[in-house]
Order: sequence, then C-alpha cells, then structure tokens
Amino acid sequence: MATVAEVVAQELRTAGVDRAFGLPGGEVLALIDALRRAGIAFTLCRHEAVAGIAAGVYGKLRRTAGVAVATLGPGAANLLLAVSNAWLDREPLLAITADLPASWPPSHTHQRLPLHDIYRPVTKHVEAVTPLDPHRPVRRALIACTREPLGPSYLTLSAEDAVRPACILHEESLALRPAATAQDARVAAEELARRLAEAERPLVVIGLGVRPENAPGLRRWLAAWHLPVAVTPKAKGLVDERDPAIDFVGVVGGMAIDDLMVEAVQQADLLVGFGFDPVEVDKTWHAHRPVLWVLESAQATGLLPRRDLLLVDHHALLAALGELAPPRRWECPFQEVQAERAAIAAGKSRAPAQGLAPVRIVEALAAVLPAETIVTTDVGSHKYLFGQFWPSRHPETFWMSNGLSGMGYGLAAAIGAKLARPAAPVLAVLGDGGFSMVCQELETARRIGAPVIVLVIADRSYSLIRIGQENRGLPRYGVDFEPIDSVLVAQACGCAGTVARTPDELAAAARQALAANEAGLPFVIEVPLDPDAYRPIV
Repeated sequence: MATVAEVVAQELRTAGVDRAFGLPGGEVLALIDALRRAGIAFTLCRHEAVAGIAAGVYGKLRRTAGVAVATLGPGAANLLLAVSNAWLDREPLLAITADLPASWPPSHTHQRLPLHDIYRPVTKHVEAVTPLDPHRPVRRALIACTREPLGPSYLTLSAEDAVRPACILHEESLALRPAATAQDARVAAEELARRLAEAERPLVVIGLGVRPENAPGLRRWLAAWHLPVAVTPKAKGLVDERDPAIDFVGVVGGMAIDDLMVEAVQQADLLVGFGFDPVEVDKTWHAHRPVLWVLESAQATGLLPRRDLLLVDHHALLAALGELAPPRRWECPFQEVQAERAAIAAGKSRAPAQGLAPVRIVEALAAVLPAETIVTTDVGSHKYLFGQFWPSRHPETFWMSNGLSGMGYGLAAAIGAKLARPAAPVLAVLGDGGFSMVCQELETARRIGAPVIVLVIADRSYSLIRIGQENRGLPRYGVDFEPIDSVLVAQACGCAGTVARTPDELAAAARQALAANEAGLPFVIEVPLDPDAYRPIV
C-alpha cells in the first residue's frame, strides 16, 4: 500500500510536474524521497524564497504548477515571500511544507505557527494532506494554481502522516470548475470596434492576463488596425517592440520615464485594457481614466464596473476581430511621446552629465544577445531601466517581480527560466544590493546546470530609495554601502566573471558570457555605475 508521501508524489508526476525546488528538513525527508522515486528531480537551493520564486517561473514556462518544498517553522516562514510574489504576480506555485502532527499536544509550541491562517490570505487554496484521500487536496491545489488567474496554493503534510498508508475512499477525479460565462466573441468584437470608432486617441494596454499563445492573433489585430499599443512590464514580448508594423508607445506601470508614459495615458480618450491587471500599476490612473476592460478571467472583475467590461475568450475575440474591418484610421496620435521615448533610449535626451548612461547598458547588451534571450530583473533602478527600454520581441522572455516588487527575484527567476528553457540564453539583471542578498545561489546555478548570465549594476547604493530621499528633501541616510566584488564572489561559487566599464567592454563581456554558458558555466558581468546616472530616467 502506498504511503501518503508516495500518493502526493504520484499526483504531482501525473500532473506533469518533473521538478521541485526547495530545502530539506527532517520533517519533509519522506516527501523528498517519494518525489525522487516518482521521477521528480529535487533542486536544492540556498534559501526557501529563492526556491519558491524559481519554482513559480519554472511552472509557468512548463505550463504546470511549480512546486516548492520546505520544512515547518522557519522554512515555511521563509517561503512566504515567494508565495506572496506568486499571489500578486500571477504565477502558478504549489508550496508544500511540513507541519506539526495533529496528534501532538497543543502545549508543544516549538516551531509551531498557524501556517494555514498565515498563508490563506495570499493563496488560492490551503489544505492539509492527511492519510484519508490524500490525492484529493493535491488535485484541488493544482487546479487552483493553474486556473486563470494563475496563483499559489499551499499544502501542509506532517512527517507523521507522510509515512502512513494512504486510505483511498474516493477514486473519482476532480474536474476543473467552469469559468465565468463569457460573452459571445462576435458581439464583444463589435462592441470593441464601436467604442474604438468613437475614440480619437485610443490606447490599447496589454497586461499579464493575456496568455502567450494569443500573441500571434494579438499582433495581427494591432497591425491590421494600426492601433497604438502599450504594455505592462509582465506583458513585455506579447508584441514585438521593434516591429515597424506595430504602433508601440511604451511600457506603462511604473517603469523608467513613467511621467512620459502617464502623459500618454492622460492623452488617451479610450484605454482598452486587454488582459490588463491593475496589480501591475503603482499609480491610480486606471481608476480615473476611461478604460474598457477586455478580460477572459475574473482576475479584476470584482473591482470593475460591469458596464465597461468585456468578459470574453481572447482567442475567439481576436478571431472575430480579424473578420471585421478597422472602424477608422488613427495616424500615430502619440508620436510626440514616442519620439521622446526613442530619443531617451538612444541616449540623446535626459543623459547624465558624465559617466556611463544607463540606457547604454541596455543598448550594448541588446546588440549582442539574441532576440530569444530571457531577461529577468531584480528590483531597483535597473528594473525601471530594463522594464522600459529592453526591446522584448517574443512572449515569455521578460520576467520581473512587479505586483509584489520584492528584491531577490532576479537570480531566482533566471534559474527557474534556464531550467525550463535550457536552449535560450538567460540574462539576470541585478543591482549590487540585490546581488548581495542572493549571490550564494550562483553555486546553485552552477551545480544544477543552469548557466545564466548575471549582470550586476554596481552603484554601491539602493539608488532608487536614495533618489526618493533626495526628491523629498531628506538627507541621504541608510542607503549606501561599500563596494562588493561580484566577480570574486562568482569565482568563489565556481563561476566566472569580468568587469565592464564601457559599452564596448560590456558587449565584449556579453559575448564572453555566451561562450561560458555554452560550456555550462554561469557568468557574472559587473558594471560600475554612478547612482546619480539613473536620475534622468527614474
């Protein structure tokens, strides 16, 4: 008879899970061994938050739930950051931790936390796995993770229950509950066309609620109707930002030159929120501007007026739109905004008085790295820089923590992405502050065969916070630190690296990094930068 841990492992394997991330603890050893015997690789990380972030990205790219495993107490507490990120950034993460056995007395408070109460507000499903029908909570959790909007589920399994025989009373499968009734695609297409016909300056805002498989249809529609389009950071790559057939305006949602992007939003007389999720926006303009929400899941409908909502399958809608003629012609109504953005991206506007301009970093790397490169960013000024100016051309090639905006995301996401898409180059963009939080995971990347390029922009400061202090008239305090030699750190972890101080040196370093990755070696590029250089764009 199978044990509870074995049933859990088999349910995960049946659901397409082939890898779990985590840290071991005495209370999860039986589960980890069951995963091994079921053919699910266990990827040992150095911190539970890193494991959870990597798992969420891995699962989303593999079209299943990413699985993270941790022990009870501190392990479960550390994993909460990754679960919170998955909750706000819509990533399919199944977190499994140990818990104290139900048979233990309440007086045993060592490592006891109210885990279900802690996790419930930031998860789609919380449940304990017990010997009675242990397959059912696993299936319920997986369904919740992978149903739009994607998000995290949380299961607990005590060490005592993990080794007990499973008692299966109900063999029937659990079917996915039908989604909310969608509107007829043809009717929705005609309504969208009608609203656009009335607009002089429409702006389509593409958000993370658009599935990547709908990118081709979306691109055809935007090009055929010549509609101005912006994207949120998590939606970068759904449209080709360098396609001359696309009237691309920029990236909205709190990235670099956000004042310019908000200017475009304010100029628009109709915002079409195609899969747009307000969780990505750090301002409130979406509540005050005329938005027609075009969604296929109820991710935001509880907060939106029904009269301005089209709840419709995007694939069917795009097919219906393809059968309609454009309702009118818009002649680049945001061309002044686009011209200013292009000038800034080319380093011809808002450049620092001296030293390396941040936009030159993006330009140098984009000239060397192939278009299919997956870029992940950590949180800080560099996130704003790459979020706005990295020229994304393919779906699922740009990743950041935006809904939560938690530091430590960039390298963890890169590891998950490289394991999921080993043929694609992966670039993790970090500041030296964020790098110091997770640099030990370079050893993880080397050990597990995830050769990534890690760009460390070294400004010796939490520059975004420093600029915020100065903008508020506060003294600079608590934001600067001594230099960290990231190349020596890389070498200490068995990786390689170099320092690049000019665009030409950076381009050469990128080529060197690609060669090192081909040989299976992660590569760190450190770029020293004056933190004040960010000021013109953030």
